[in-house]
Amino acid sequence: MSQWSIIGKGILTPDKFIKKAGMVIDDGIIEKIDSHSSFTVEADGIIVPGFINSHDHLIGNYYPKVGNGPYENWLPWDNDLKSSPIYEERQQIENRDLYLLAGYRNLLSGVTTISDHIPHFVHEPFLDIMPIKVLRNYALAHSVVSFALIWGDDISVEYQKAAKEKVPFITHSGEGFDDETIHDIDTLERLGALGEYTVLIHGIAFNENDIKRIKKAGASVVWCGDSNMFMFNKTANIKLMLAYGVNVCIGTDSPMSGGENLLHEIKFDRKLYKKLFNEELSDETIVRMITVNPSYAFKLSDHGSINPGNVADFVVISRTEDNPYSAVVNAQLEDIALVVINGKPMYGDSYYKRLFDYHKVKYQEIVLRNKQKIVVGDLLGLLRRISKVVGYKKEFPFIPVEFDI
Repeated sequence: MSQWSIIGKGILTPDKFIKKAGMVIDDGIIEKIDSHSSFTVEADGIIVPGFINSHDHLIGNYYPKVGNGPYENWLPWDNDLKSSPIYEERQQIENRDLYLLAGYRNLLSGVTTISDHIPHFVHEPFLDIMPIKVLRNYALAHSVVSFALIWGDDISVEYQKAAKEKVPFITHSGEGFDDETIHDIDTLERLGALGEYTVLIHGIAFNENDIKRIKKAGASVVWCGDSNMFMFNKTANIKLMLAYGVNVCIGTDSPMSGGENLLHEIKFDRKLYKKLFNEELSDETIVRMITVNPSYAFKLSDHGSINPGNVADFVVISRTEDNPYSAVVNAQLEDIALVVINGKPMYGDSYYKRLFDYHKVKYQEIVLRNKQKIVVGDLLGLLRRISKVVGYKKEFPFIPVEFDI
């Protein structure tokens, strides 16, 4: 019963769009394109690769935003965060439930894989209970500066580990304007940590020379426009990065500084690009920033695109537009009709109940913005637990589902 197929209005691979196409999934892998099996689901929408959120701190997922920027770097924001009443409220909640909250926040927006930038020992106890996939194999540093949090071994050691194991080396970089932060690329080069495995988060301080060196090294940059503008009132020079051919991805950061979810983030970033550079950032470019670009950055060669042999992570978007890339970028939460991870349904419209039943996936019925949905696990129980702990009905704009306490 592991083999099944789905047929939609089209498949956005995303290198091309195949109209009225379907695909066969077998044992969690895409077996064939434009074909079908004995158990077939007809989808009223387009099929797109599962989205990859390239930067978040899952244990920090809460609401609302906290801060009074613009800041010089991340540290004064962190101090404001940890002295705030909302942080005190968040600290009452078990880490398990904060991780589940983050998982559902991302799942409901079509995310199938996420990079949780945190030391491994923090999130490892929760990875197997998450409703989405969390990147497991990576090396890291918190940041490059002397006042960085101590995450992992020395930067040079972490990068060598990444290169040996062919996994990403992830670090905040160029996140601010102090005398150290503006020289992050110099520091990374000196330590031998700027290369094809390097993933640089934010990059606000990068100048043209930095960007040239990033491109030459084959490193990637993650853009978190909403978080950047909230904390610093400035963001990375994405136009220049794209002009030089840098591999740019999009991340949300946590909702305590960044976007509500990935669907919100891509719309915010598109508007921000237009405001800053007085030209459009194409929807196709944005779609690549949440699919194939992060698959390169995080060395997930079998993710990020719909091709035979790849992992069957995909989303059905019910929104109808002439341009399929625009349908993705303009999609709202209610337009996420189905999310499949490793070939199994995890969230979707109630229309797909037979698919959940076929895979014997236990699900819960929910109402999201007046639309009947089904989701794996116990999302309503999670929201009730959080509300009980904090002492009032805690509602989150990124999980707009009906529940009582």
